[in-house]
Amino acid sequence: MVMKNFTLLISLILFINTNAQIDNIAEKLGYEKDAKLLIIHADDIGIAHSINIASFDAYKNNAINSGSAMIPSPWIKEVAEFHKENPNYDIGLHLTLTAEWKNYKWRGVSSSNEIPSLLNEYNEFYDNTSDVNINANPEEVRKELQAQIDYARSLGINPSHIDSHMGAVAVNKDIWRVYIEVGHKNKLISMAWKSRILNLFDENFPVPDYIVPANDIYMLYPEVDRSFIEDAAGEDVANTLIVSDIYKYEDWYELYSNKIKSLQPGLNVFLLHLGYDNEELKAVTIDHPEYGSLWRQLDFEVFNSKEIKQLIKDEEIKLVTWGEIRNVIYEK
Repeated sequence: MVMKNFTLLISLILFINTNAQIDNIAEKLGYEKDAKLLIIHADDIGIAHSINIASFDAYKNNAINSGSAMIPSPWIKEVAEFHKENPNYDIGLHLTLTAEWKNYKWRGVSSSNEIPSLLNEYNEFYDNTSDVNINANPEEVRKELQAQIDYARSLGINPSHIDSHMGAVAVNKDIWRVYIEVGHKNKLISMAWKSRILNLFDENFPVPDYIVPANDIYMLYPEVDRSFIEDAAGEDVANTLIVSDIYKYEDWYELYSNKIKSLQPGLNVFLLHLGYDNEELKAVTIDHPEYGSLWRQLDFEVFNSKEIKQLIKDEEIKLVTWGEIRNVIYEK
């Protein structure tokens, strides 16, 4: 009973500190304490030309105000060129430890002999996060994450923040700590949210004051993964957006618009996956079509719509970027 009470107390302290930081960031950015802040963020930039072009178009159309690039992925140099031409668009790094597609793989930026615990028998990243959890040496993770940041900067990308492909850095506390420490070392915001704060920080690694957790990270999941997503979400299942197996614009719009109307004060993030429904992207995503080209095309269409943009204005939601948050945290 004593141990349970102690654990509860630690969780309560972490939760209070989390809320204080969320309120504080609104004021630091020049908004009221109870302002609803929103980042509209595009993941997976760099995987394919289709994803890149859709993401670039979304930036230009003000459909997104942030994104993150996968440094080991095949189309990263196209992202670097776009960033050089458009340096004011907010972009971070989608730090990568997994390669989930059947016929479309990537490896670490580090030499394979430097990160053997992160690679399968073909010297490619694992295709799932369970293998990362079982096999990954945290110090090899640290080496690879830093190598990805260094390579991005060598390409001319000036990142505002870091996050993680498939949530691979959150598989256990040791790797999570590495992720947070690497971000801080490089003066980059590490994307985090409330449930991660309570699950992955503890009395041995309390929440640092440079962490700015979001209320939640909202993305659409397919119905086929409902049981998995609900188990992972736990008490946060009410915040989970799950779309039916028959993908329709109307369903996408309804789920996103309802969530926009119910956003809470503090920092919120929509995690979009953009792309065009074309032959290239169908081929890349052939073994996971539920996360494929149509799934990405509909994200693109909804947030490029005049209706969603107007709804965000009507709800008096303040659009902010990771770059703005980085500037106040690290006082650039």
